[in-house]
Amino acid sequence: MRRARGWRHNRAILGESESTVDEAHKFKESRLADLYAFWQARKGTRLYPDRADLDPVDMRAWLGHLMLVEHAEARWTYRLYGTYFVETFRREMTGKSIDELPDEQAKLLQEEYDRVRAGAVPVFRTYSALFEFGTLDGRKSWQLDQTWERISLPLSDRAKGDDAVRLVLVGAYLVGGHET
Repeated sequence: MRRARGWRHNRAILGESESTVDEAHKFKESRLADLYAFWQARKGTRLYPDRADLDPVDMRAWLGHLMLVEHAEARWTYRLYGTYFVETFRREMTGKSIDELPDEQAKLLQEEYDRVRAGAVPVFRTYSALFEFGTLDGRKSWQLDQTWERISLPLSDRAKGDDAVRLVLVGAYLVGGHET
């Protein structure tokens, strides 16, 4: 497993569930339900909205908890990596590939994003993992078991010339967390 000093990373998935999202889905985190409703409103009668349909001004409530991941040249690259994740994981991933994450995490995300892209459907996932925290100087470290809830939503980018799923909008929240 690759390690980056000063940020926490997934040590082991302790429990996980993944599913596609439908109208009856029950989110633990109401902000994800709101994000899903926003995405549905923007897609209208289409299978999924276009990137141009999403105005960041309308997405203020979620911005720190959003990631925008683009598929290009057989790689998934972060085009936006929300401030909450930068502060929490002490790493800026905007402009970087998921390949720069620890192997287990990169594989899991690759499968999730590929599933969204291939099926053109939202994917919901709740997972618990053991995260390692550490000080930037490496003198102290500790572990916490945390549960996260996330949704990955397909988007097209018609500016690239077609309606294919090229982007995945991800919203993620710590379950029972006190973050804003």
